[in-house]
Parts: sequence; C-alpha cells; structure tokens
Amino acid sequence: MPSKPKSPKSRLQKTRLFFWRWHRRIGVSAALVVVLASFTGILLNHTSELELGKSPVRQDWLLEYYGVELPALINFSAGEQWVSGDDNQYLYLDGHQFAYCNGRLIGVAETDGLLVAACTEELILMTRAGEVVERLGSTYGLPVPLAAVGSCGAALCLRSQEKNWVADFQQLVWQPTEQITTWSTPVAMPSALRELVLDEQLGSDLSWERVVQDLHSGRILGQWGVWVVDLAALFLVFLSLSGFFLWYQQYRRRR
Repeated sequence: MPSKPKSPKSRLQKTRLFFWRWHRRIGVSAALVVVLASFTGILLNHTSELELGKSPVRQDWLLEYYGVELPALINFSAGEQWVSGDDNQYLYLDGHQFAYCNGRLIGVAETDGLLVAACTEELILMTRAGEVVERLGSTYGLPVPLAAVGSCGAALCLRSQEKNWVADFQQLVWQPTEQITTWSTPVAMPSALRELVLDEQLGSDLSWERVVQDLHSGRILGQWGVWVVDLAALFLVFLSLSGFFLWYQQYRRRR
C-alpha cells in the first residue's frame, strides 16, 4: 500500500524543529568565540584611550609564546644592592641599566667604598649610585680574560690564567698571590628587580594591541585559530537566518 504523502504542514513542522534544535546547539557552540570577539573588538575600538599600542607585554610565558627571546641574566649581590649582566653585555644596578661591559659579567666585589663589576675583559669601578669612576682593561696591565673576582682580606683579588692576582688600584699593578679568596658567586635575583631589568631590556617589541588583535582574529592560535573564528562567523549567519525563520513562523501562527 503506497505511503501517504506528507502534508506541507508536516514538512514545515519538521523544518521548524530542525532549525530550533540547531539554533540552540550552534548558539551554545559559538557563544565563547562570540563573547571573546566582542570583548576584544571593544578594546580595539578604544585602543588609543587605553594606550594598548604603547603598553609592552612583560609576561614571560606570553613573550616566549610569541618567540621573543628573554635575556639571560646573571646576578650578584653587593651588600643590599644588586648588579646584573645580560647576554648583550649590559650591566644593571638594582634593576636599572648603567653601563656597557666588555665581556660577560663574572662577579662583583667592594673596595675602598666603591663597587667593582668584573667582566671577562675589564673591571668597572663605580659608586653605589651607579656612576662609573674608572674602567680598567688590558691596556692597564689587567690579566685577561678574567674568570672570577673576590675578596682576599682587605684587598681585591682576581682569577685569571689559572692564577690568583691581588689588585693594587693605587699603583695599578696586579701581583700573583696565594691568599685565600672568597670568590663572588651568582645568586637568585628578586623577582621585582628582574621585572625592572626585563622592562628596560625588552623595549616595546610586543604590545598588548598586537595581542588583542591576534585574539580578535584567532591568529594567536595560528591558522587553526583563524578557521575557528571563520566558523564562528558562519555560525552567526546561520543563527541570524534560523532566528528569523523561527520568528517568522511564530508571527504567522499568531496572525
């Protein structure tokens, strides 16, 4: 016996049920992307007032995600002060850049009320305020390359060429010595000071405006993120059409 053809009303009810089900499902699926795109869009509309383009990113994990190389820091304490050196041979006193050093920072010592920053190729004498008083290199007879610096009694001693040397800054001479020396060793730097060093070192290579733009477009997740945002845009088109269809059917029923 041939089946009874479906009435237009029955087909319309099935179509309405289809749109109703998928309208809810797609609405839930697209909600997170839509909220994120809306929020980031608002931020981008006010990027000038918020100064996002002038606000550099300082979060280590986010910088590493974008491939921004963090400087390798080595830190030494000098009483209550800190002297740090990065892999670009810049020196920092209490988190603020104050000098360029010829070679890698190997240690810090104190002598005659001055701080001595020892790099592999020179000594930098400075005040506790960070003012450079003198630079001493191989032209002053300094035995380079230096391997360590420290205190041997009241004097300052150096380690170079597998020998220990005592420094006489009055005569600018360096004499071999067998005195027991307390060598300067690297220590962990307080996180607040490290943030200051990173702030001066990294500049504004990555701004929050760039991050918000990448979040808005999905590019922060690479090509897959772009496709997700594109799919969410298609979902919005479907939601608009299905919403109009459901509203129109309800409107006709009321009429």
